[in-house]
Amino acid sequence: MAYLDLAFDLPRAALVAPVTGPVRDTVSRIAPLERKVLQLASTDAQSSLNEPGRIGRMLRWVFAVKPANRLAEPRLEALRRFAVMARVYGDALPDAEVDRLIHAGFVREALAEIRQLVRAPGRVMA
Repeated sequence: MAYLDLAFDLPRAALVAPVTGPVRDTVSRIAPLERKVLQLASTDAQSSLNEPGRIGRMLRWVFAVKPANRLAEPRLEALRRFAVMARVYGDALPDAEVDRLIHAGFVREALAEIRQLVRAPGRVMA
């Protein structure tokens, strides 16, 4: 036979009835690797999205400026590009960038979470 001492060493939260109601979907649609890409993209300039011309390459050579590296995987590069554009343009992001990210394999439901993480760069790894 078991004995339950309600006055000793029992968290009161265990006695409260569970809350029934709509369950909120708190599962993140962004993988840890993708969060790392968002963190890396938070320091990339808009100029990292375009291929530099002859003069741009010369200026980088003269001033020893290292450009941001493009990512080898096209899906992650599309995410990096989207993050930089979302940070620069905010809500005026071109529709072509949204289409590019969806074409790369991201779902529309993840776009809102990505934009939120781009707006709050300190929360990217949380």
